[in-house]
Amino acid sequence: MLHAKRISLPSQEYELSEDGQALTTFSLRRGRIGARFTLHGAGYDVRTHRFSGVYELLDGGGTVVASTDRVRRSWNMTCSERVVPFRRTAVADREYTMLGDDGEPAGTIRRTGHVRSEVTADLPGLELVLQVFVLVVVLLRRRRKRAAAAVRSTSLAGG
Repeated sequence: MLHAKRISLPSQEYELSEDGQALTTFSLRRGRIGARFTLHGAGYDVRTHRFSGVYELLDGGGTVVASTDRVRRSWNMTCSERVVPFRRTAVADREYTMLGDDGEPAGTIRRTGHVRSEVTADLPGLELVLQVFVLVVVLLRRRRKRAAAAVRSTSLAGG
């Protein structure tokens, strides 16, 4: 099981561990590259497409390893000609369920912790790098929704 915990509350930097063993750290960024991380000596970028809501996992050479369609209540991750469906199963993007080939729940991604600053992912059957990608996508999606809500509240308040 993967666990991401924000290193300090005002920052967007997270420490990622697997079954209690530290794996890597990553920082959520603004702009086209939403996050960078190193896993087992290989570097990866998560690229965001601001207006479409699509995310891509790029290896160190810039090749797309995996991508999502528009992340909403239901969305898919495509990797190696395999499509993995996800469905939101709790309000406010607190939990997503990975569906298996039979359409039944096969794994979960859950936001927990103080101010939702932690995420756990139990995604059996996915390579570790893909699990990290999905976990980062959920965090980026949440940050994007919070930013949009802040803009809406400011415009409604006349600011």
